[in-house]
Amino acid sequence: MDLEDANIAGDVLFRETSFETPSQLFSIDLGGARIASDLALDQLIANRSVHLHNASISGDITFTGANLDCPGTVALSGKQMIVGGSILFTKNFRCNGAIYLEGAKVDGQVILTGARVVRPDDIALDLDHTTIRLGATADRARFEGTVRLHHARIGCQLSFSNAQIIRCRDKKAISADHIIVEGSAAMNGGFRSEGLVHMHGAQIECNLSLSEARILTDKGPAFTLDGASIGGTLYGNNCDFQGYLDLEGATVMGLVSLKSAKLAANNSVALDIRRADVRGGIFATGGFSAQGMVSLADAKVAVGIDFSDARIANPRKKALNSAGLVLTGNFVCNRIEVDGLVDLAAAVIDGDVSLADATLNGVPLEEASRGTEVDPFRGGDWRGASLRATASKVSGDINLRGARFTQSLVLESASVQRAVYLDSSRLEGEESSALAARFLRATILSLKLKTRPTGAVLLTSATIGTIIDDANSWPEEAPISLDALRYASIDTELTINDRLRILRHATPTYTPHPYEQLASQLSASGQDDEARQVRLSAIRRSYEATRPLIRAWGKMQDVVVGYGYAPFRALFISFLLLTGSVLWFTFAPLACGNPGMENLPLCPIKANEHPTWDAWLYSADLLIPLVNLGHENSWDPTGASKAVTSVLIIAGWILTTTIVAAAGRSLRGRP
Repeated sequence: MDLEDANIAGDVLFRETSFETPSQLFSIDLGGARIASDLALDQLIANRSVHLHNASISGDITFTGANLDCPGTVALSGKQMIVGGSILFTKNFRCNGAIYLEGAKVDGQVILTGARVVRPDDIALDLDHTTIRLGATADRARFEGTVRLHHARIGCQLSFSNAQIIRCRDKKAISADHIIVEGSAAMNGGFRSEGLVHMHGAQIECNLSLSEARILTDKGPAFTLDGASIGGTLYGNNCDFQGYLDLEGATVMGLVSLKSAKLAANNSVALDIRRADVRGGIFATGGFSAQGMVSLADAKVAVGIDFSDARIANPRKKALNSAGLVLTGNFVCNRIEVDGLVDLAAAVIDGDVSLADATLNGVPLEEASRGTEVDPFRGGDWRGASLRATASKVSGDINLRGARFTQSLVLESASVQRAVYLDSSRLEGEESSALAARFLRATILSLKLKTRPTGAVLLTSATIGTIIDDANSWPEEAPISLDALRYASIDTELTINDRLRILRHATPTYTPHPYEQLASQLSASGQDDEARQVRLSAIRRSYEATRPLIRAWGKMQDVVVGYGYAPFRALFISFLLLTGSVLWFTFAPLACGNPGMENLPLCPIKANEHPTWDAWLYSADLLIPLVNLGHENSWDPTGASKAVTSVLIIAGWILTTTIVAAAGRSLRGRP
């Protein structure tokens, strides 16, 4: 039927018409035609194409129950046509061949509900550059071939709910880059595709629903929304993608909801939200699972992020990459299980970070060394880590209570305005460290672990307001680094002897700062006796590292005056020496052999010039070297008395020098 360029004032009706058209002809040719009302093709049967190129139909076009059988070619060509009403492919519409509506303008709707369009491994439906003012619906439709919506503009709603798209060209199920939808888009329910859904740069003014959708791809992404703009919420609850979901650089004004979603990457990425702007938060709870990396690197997110009870596996690589994330809200991953690195390097989080009861298996050091990349601009090498928060800034708490870290927990150069809680957590990293928190800044650091760390605990140059610890906080054998650590107070059940053992462990080669810091903190809290004990221990440690002669001198100071912290010990020793000397010179069987002086225990040096004998004054003059009482140089001891006086003189000098040295040290306030 050739009606090309016809001008028809009323309806055109081909209801229940059958065509058996020779090859290379159209069954119906209405190219360029002008129809003032409807074009009815209901229950049409045609073996060749229906040609509507450049046609203008003021009313509706209906293909209700039609059957177009043009295998391998175009069954309906409506490029550039103008339709004042709607186009309906409903009620068991069947098309063995392609539908081309490229560049068409439709004032109503395009409805393909329940339709079946077959053109395997090629384009089945072409809506490129079309304008459909009142929406397009393909619910429960089945397409064998690709659906194209490149640069299309759809008013109201675009819906492929429960649709199936299989046997696609170039493995693309829907190609809709830069599409504009002036309402919501839905590919939910039982939507299923065996190829990529490509919506790069799309603009969707309301919501996009992918809930319960299933997309299978051989490689690469399953759904691309990179650079897209979504004015409402992105729903992906219970979706199942064999391939990754790409939201790189996208803007989502509402939330991204991926509750119970399953993303199984066929490369290293499962969910890509890098550099995206998500205004309503990201919620991937309720059993969300990802086989591959979830990347939030450099994204900007408001409201919050929640991956509670999720399962993410990307062994030997980054699993949850949030490096450079800017988040206004809480970052919650309670009870999450991660096989791979959780990376928060350089993240800025205006809220809390919570990974309570999480299991973070991390990246083994020996695995990461086998060609794993290093990111020098994001905290350097991340091998051997379970959680890395290097140089991150958190305005709230970091809650890691009950979490398990099989590799290192890295908090180096992190700034936490409130507390870091590690209560009942397990730090099992051994290869590099269990806890690396050098230059950490936090108001509270709670280290009341469930078990002792199996690796090193490194707090070098950290600044902490209050440290909360117990016997499980510190490793038994692995290194502890506390040099340049600063803190204001300690909340602990440990005794001072326990803490001194920790300091000795932390300083196999003596360094004074950890002792000075602890002593200062104890003094500030009114525990002066414990502070003196710490300072005394520090002085003893300082002499242990010196040469034997200096070490002996230090030991002598320790015995005599406790390095200045036991002054009464020197007085007691002096009293014993003085008393012993007096007893010797008073009760020992001594007598001067000079005539007339037999009643004196010692003979005077000058017979006519000597003071009256006084055992106390003579002993004191011998014992105190810097004071001359006029007795030491007046008497001449012999025999055993010579030995007694020598002991007193030597002891006096030792006591005096040790007291002076200790006093000078105390005045300087350091060992």
